[in-house]
Amino acid sequence: MKDTERELADCVGAIYQAGAGDGSWFDVGARICRVMDARRALLILGGPGGPRNLLMPADGSETAYSDYFHARDPYAAKARYDFATARAYHLGNAKLGAELVAENDFLHSEFYCDFARHHERRHVIGGMAGLTEATPILVSRGDDTGAFDETHVRLLKTLMPHVQRAIELRARLGRDDEAVALTRAALDALPVGVSIVDAGLKIRFINDLARKYLAGPNSGLFSLRSGPYTGSGVYMAAMSREEAVVLRRLVASATSGGSGGGMRVTSPNGAIVALMVAPAPQRLADDVSGSQAGGNREPLALIILRPLNRKAVPQADMLCEMFGFSRAEAEVALALTGGASAEDVARGRGVSLMTVRSQIRSILGKSEADNLRDFERTMATLEALVPQLR
Repeated sequence: MKDTERELADCVGAIYQAGAGDGSWFDVGARICRVMDARRALLILGGPGGPRNLLMPADGSETAYSDYFHARDPYAAKARYDFATARAYHLGNAKLGAELVAENDFLHSEFYCDFARHHERRHVIGGMAGLTEATPILVSRGDDTGAFDETHVRLLKTLMPHVQRAIELRARLGRDDEAVALTRAALDALPVGVSIVDAGLKIRFINDLARKYLAGPNSGLFSLRSGPYTGSGVYMAAMSREEAVVLRRLVASATSGGSGGGMRVTSPNGAIVALMVAPAPQRLADDVSGSQAGGNREPLALIILRPLNRKAVPQADMLCEMFGFSRAEAEVALALTGGASAEDVARGRGVSLMTVRSQIRSILGKSEADNLRDFERTMATLEALVPQLR
């Protein structure tokens, strides 16, 4: 009895480790089989490669089951029915196979005749788990081993609540992983450089644009690896000693309860980059660094960088789609934003000043700008959305 209790406790620990991603579900399957004196264990869950049995390594039997016989498994069909009609009642429960499917029906089924009797699935105990659909555990033996009894049912009932929690944990962590991937993809799509650093300027995340800027030969910022090992960390630094001091001060402010601030960094070739340093929103910091909610979180700083002397201009097509400008109006709008006067535009396009002024009125009306200065502010906002470092 003591050995069974110890094996049961070890199995429960393995279940939670697997659910958290720190252990092997195959180890869980082996332990369940040992506790239940079973030959096979089945728990079908989805994943990147599609639904599969988490508890047993893939072999000919598992492949045949997932490809064809899973849809013909009378125990799985009963689980789906029970889950759909009385989930709360059946969840966490376990029953002998004969209580789930009549023996005569099972022995005459295609599932038994063509599959189960050849792959040690003659005698079965089913335990119910699942989130939005039935996810039963089925443990089985062959004809040569004998049937399960109520002792085995009690053992599986003991394990089922832990299996259910592990499935819930696995699903939650899977959603967290998906959220992290979406966050990283969204940050990489931004037209500005973004980095998240700790108080010592160790880079915890950097998007594609910021990485390209730091790697550029004429950048005023660079990344520096500290120590000989991969895990030692990569740090952000400024070329200029004075600018490095300011950057450290702003990051220290942002990671110690302050608001951070802004600065300019000048590269050796005279290019200027604007930096904004602010406390990293906690959810963003958790997502990009892979942190879990709760516990003591390290304060991090968000750094946004954008070159000031690389003017990015929206394309005429973008203005046509956004405001409904005609092609001529879009070209006039770009010329005016570039500093040309109405007279300059008329002369350059070979049209009358009256025509250009009519186009300006149309531009202001379609963009809902009060005047040209208001329209220039709108264009400045659009320029901030145009990628500059790719």
